Amino acid sequence: MEPAEGLEVEGDREAGTRLTLPSENPEEWKYVEEILSGPMEKLADLDTILTKFSKIDKEEQFWQVCTFFQTVPGSSEAGTFDFEMFFAKGVPLMMEVALEMPQLFAGVQVPIGKTRSFKEVGFSKTSFTLSRRQCACLLAHSFFGSLKKPTDVQLNNFRFTVVDLFMGTAVSPNSATTFLNYFTMLGKHGIPDGCLSFERQGYPKGPSPWQWEQNDKPLCQVDLVSGSIEDSVADVHAEFANAFIGGGVMTGDFAMEEILFIVKPELMVAMALQNMMSDTEAICISGAMKYSLTTGFKSSLEFAGDYDNRRTGPPPKVCAIDAIRGGGPAMTEVAMLRDMNKARIAFDGAQEVATGHWGCGAYGNHHDLMFLKQWLAASEAGARKMYVYDFSKDQSHSIFPLVRKMKHMMVGQLWAFMREITQDLQPCKMAVFSTRIKDIAVGKLKVPGDEPSTAMGEDAPPLSQPQMADATSGAGQPTRSILQRPSYKAEFKPTDSADPTKVGADGFADKAPEVPEDAAPPVPVAANASGPGRYYPLLVLQESCPEGVHSSQKEDYLSDADFILAFGMPRAEFAKCPNWKRQAAKKSAKIF
Repeated sequence: MEPAEGLEVEGDREAGTRLTLPSENPEEWKYVEEILSGPMEKLADLDTILTKFSKIDKEEQFWQVCTFFQTVPGSSEAGTFDFEMFFAKGVPLMMEVALEMPQLFAGVQVPIGKTRSFKEVGFSKTSFTLSRRQCACLLAHSFFGSLKKPTDVQLNNFRFTVVDLFMGTAVSPNSATTFLNYFTMLGKHGIPDGCLSFERQGYPKGPSPWQWEQNDKPLCQVDLVSGSIEDSVADVHAEFANAFIGGGVMTGDFAMEEILFIVKPELMVAMALQNMMSDTEAICISGAMKYSLTTGFKSSLEFAGDYDNRRTGPPPKVCAIDAIRGGGPAMTEVAMLRDMNKARIAFDGAQEVATGHWGCGAYGNHHDLMFLKQWLAASEAGARKMYVYDFSKDQSHSIFPLVRKMKHMMVGQLWAFMREITQDLQPCKMAVFSTRIKDIAVGKLKVPGDEPSTAMGEDAPPLSQPQMADATSGAGQPTRSILQRPSYKAEFKPTDSADPTKVGADGFADKAPEVPEDAAPPVPVAANASGPGRYYPLLVLQESCPEGVHSSQKEDYLSDADFILAFGMPRAEFAKCPNWKRQAAKKSAKIF
């Protein structure tokens, strides 16, 4: 058994709130030992244990009865999960490590990071370290339901309730079996050595510790790649979070954050240790390992077996960042700075960053705008490379040409250019922004410094500080300001569904294709679609019902990629769902 870990703190921490462990109360612990030490002859005995713990501190009308282990094993909901192996290897380990709590946490008080806990000016961090065995102990008690919310913590700030996946209104067999595989893996291979660090980092409300204007740091390299962020070689992985870390993982949601937390259950411990994030805070977890594989997304998610160790090296630092909602004032300078600062907090100290379409799912943000924010943040943080993981090539069609045309710029130059092309689009004219990004990608709208850079060649050195200032202000540049150009109309031009300019799979992974200056826009969009085969972006259909589109058939005007993003399944599978389920999915996707 590993010794109890101590507290490691940097910066300020507001005193008072801490995790309350059942082992701290002799009478309560005696009851826990009695339940966990009882006979375990069959899987259904776990239902009895969870049912008994549900009665603690609850009035009788709120008692719940667990039937998961009686009904799911052997049914179609079990999928490919091996319940026999779990009972033989996982359950004994789970019982063992749960009963070790008094020894594992002897003399240890586990603090809870509170919202806005930073008081001193400047960038700060607070951290707490737990051994991997301590994390397994807490996860076992969260599964049993024997770890309760501290009395001085608000309900929304304590979502560390794994038991909810197995009983109540949020039972989720796919999430539940993926979680159980964590204990199967520990039972088969033993609990690995090592520790996890749970960090809260940020600064007090007010000016950021870094300067975006006149910032002369160069933009970092960008690689657009396919695959999963959690398998990236980067040392820092972005986690597209809810302000309450973990989001809806305990209620059976299947978005990026929730899937990450069930394949890496050690991340769930942060849901007990960290309160809601403020706009100037990020939560980072170092050391969490991946234990399971899954397939699908949202409602098509399924457990797919043990993790195959395809990623080598030490576990990455996973940094949770929540984005501003795209339907609000997303184009205002305040909103853009809010997200840039949030990402900059998370990427602090990174050598390489792995990220993707942050805030572009349920939050409805613009893919290219969120890419530019993260590119600025990673560059200001000093990262040498940012890997952008793509869910669909259709959503990243502009990134290659944007990087090619902007890579010569400094952070301050790109920020000034972003303000210039968005200042007349406030609060959130995303359709016009899409047109401007398209014009930049195909060369119709010039980027400051692009012509001198092109004349000097692809390997031209970065601009000097005076050159940067000229490019930022526009002095001496032949390119006119966006505001001096003819106004852009916020409408989409009809285009056929066939798209000859899409990047093929064979050339997608690492190298940007050459895009001719007069190339056609690479993704089909339409304003007056006359029927299926012509597309609107998902965001347009969420915010409006264009002419010629029936409000009950908006999904017919989504591209295949946006359809999967909205519903988590292809069209053919969606068509097989009963009508009530299709209607519910359309409401959830906000295209009803």
